[in-house]
Amino acid sequence: MLQLYKYSVLNYKLWATTLLIIICVEGTQAQKPLKFSTTNNATTTPVNTAFNSFIRDKSSISTTIKAFDKDGIYTSKSRNIGYTLKLLNKIKEAQAGDISMQISNSNGVALYKEVYPFTIKKRGIFEKNYSFASGQLQPGFYISNMSIITNKYADTISYSFGYEPTKIVSKIAAPADFVNFWDNAKRELAATKPDFVLTPRPDLSTKKNDAFEVEYKSIDKAVIYGWLTVPKNKRNNPVIYKISDYQGELSPEYRNDVAVLCINTRGTGSSNQNYNFPYDQLGVYNLKDKNKYVLKGIYMDAFRGLDLIFQFANSMKFDTKKVITTGSGLGAGCAAVLGAIDSRLKGVVVESPTFIGMRDEINFAEGITTYSFPASMFINYYNSKRSSKESTIKILEYFDPVYFAPYINCPILTGFSLHNTNVPAQCVYTFIGQLRTAKKDKYECKDCGNSLDKAFYGFKETWIKEKFGQP
Repeated sequence: MLQLYKYSVLNYKLWATTLLIIICVEGTQAQKPLKFSTTNNATTTPVNTAFNSFIRDKSSISTTIKAFDKDGIYTSKSRNIGYTLKLLNKIKEAQAGDISMQISNSNGVALYKEVYPFTIKKRGIFEKNYSFASGQLQPGFYISNMSIITNKYADTISYSFGYEPTKIVSKIAAPADFVNFWDNAKRELAATKPDFVLTPRPDLSTKKNDAFEVEYKSIDKAVIYGWLTVPKNKRNNPVIYKISDYQGELSPEYRNDVAVLCINTRGTGSSNQNYNFPYDQLGVYNLKDKNKYVLKGIYMDAFRGLDLIFQFANSMKFDTKKVITTGSGLGAGCAAVLGAIDSRLKGVVVESPTFIGMRDEINFAEGITTYSFPASMFINYYNSKRSSKESTIKILEYFDPVYFAPYINCPILTGFSLHNTNVPAQCVYTFIGQLRTAKKDKYECKDCGNSLDKAFYGFKETWIKEKFGQP
């Protein structure tokens, strides 16, 4: 049963303030910093369209972005805040064009825009520095969107950087009927007979593990499939419960001292009956009605998988005091939800979450030229007049892990990239900021893009073993 927390609504204001831009150009010295008092008077030069008749590709120039600080996270004590854009001309021909740059904050508000003409010699290098005054930035993450167009080349790249992220204040208020909504969802699942089936798969079993195909029923008559592997060590084994990512199918996983349950939620792999949608359609299925929205079903699919572990605890020799759920992407959100609505878990691992902090995620995406997934799916949904932006976000609030975070009482590990352009780090910081449990750990990958590094997975394995009490 969820406990209700009360929040005060904070009008989170990240206003457009003066930004100092220092521009360094190949063969020239830094120009005098430009000052803009507000977003409204930040002027933008029209894009040079002289090259539009030429054929352009994404291979004639290679782009590199290097933060002034190696991790791209700055504080008020940082000497310089910003980054260097480096372009390498890979062809034996000079190129000329424009760099259209826009800096946006977490609300999607454009703080600064410019179009800068440049030339680059054959096989030459062009560098441009963007530097921002610390006194003009509010705690949070910012996205720089750069559209680079020449007579031969055209591409858009994005880069995010953070300023005083530990000082981000994001007090939020869940929908008034949030707790009641999920209590009703659990009752609906309880009224649906699971009809659990574990089918031995000797063809997939090994010398050290028995393998089973898993099948059960969830709400909306969905039939869910997955895999279970159990060590043949005749001991009561801890259980790792893995939940699939958005349309990312899981296969059996084998461990010598841990049972592993892998569940593919509706719309994924063999669990896609009646939910076999294109990639950009599954996540908006029935989005107008929170009671029928697909994420409700996906979360309940995951919850029922946890029921299966306890249903077969005796016959499969599961140690039910040692169950940890983990997932990446959408599966990470499912894991967080289970940690909030079920007290039977020993721990939760949230890895590179995608459907999280969705209001900020959508606002961030609207601040750049090329929308990133999953925000792009929701933006396209309401831009197609199927709903309004605010109505869409209001529905998503019932399914956003940010609103579940205060109810998670078990240990939790959150791993994320500081420079993920699909899910800005601020969305994850908001989630972490709402956690009330004292047993919370985080892994920030400072040098990663949209995926995590090997060091995280080593850290994750150590974390899980510690919670299981394994050497």
